[in-house]
Amino acid sequence: MTEAYRALIDKSLSMGALGAKIIDTKRIVFDPRAFLKCRFGCNRWGRYWTCPPHMDLPPERFMEAFSRYQNALILRTKDPKSGQEIAVAVEKAAMLSFGCGFAFAMALCVQCETCAYPEPCLYPHVARPAMDAYGIDIAKTIAPLHFKVEFDEKGALLPSWYSMVLLE
Repeated sequence: MTEAYRALIDKSLSMGALGAKIIDTKRIVFDPRAFLKCRFGCNRWGRYWTCPPHMDLPPERFMEAFSRYQNALILRTKDPKSGQEIAVAVEKAAMLSFGCGFAFAMALCVQCETCAYPEPCLYPHVARPAMDAYGIDIAKTIAPLHFKVEFDEKGALLPSWYSMVLLE
């Protein structure tokens, strides 16, 4: 692992990520059924700028861009807001400090309770698409990473949210 990647992991953890691991993008699992779950299983469909069908980047173009990335930093956080904040901050650090000019965060956008759509996005500097919006099977992608399952003091499973930063 390069020094830059180690620094990005450390930044993620210092910002509150519960876990952060670098993987080869060849290990990211795509499944077209993830897109179906977005379309027919999520109330965000068509209501948010960062959700299909409003992303203005067809899956084919996304895959073309994705093919140019070699690594990704997978982040585990306690909630989607911290996941988005950490992913975007790491994206910026990768770009500005580590020469990854095309670093790209993918995280569920939760800046607005109700998205401004169809009005212009209020937070375009942090709005990014979620991983599953482009067909990434999050469960199968993270399974080999062995992220630790955590419980609260009463034994209830603590929530985990996943986001990632694509790196050159």
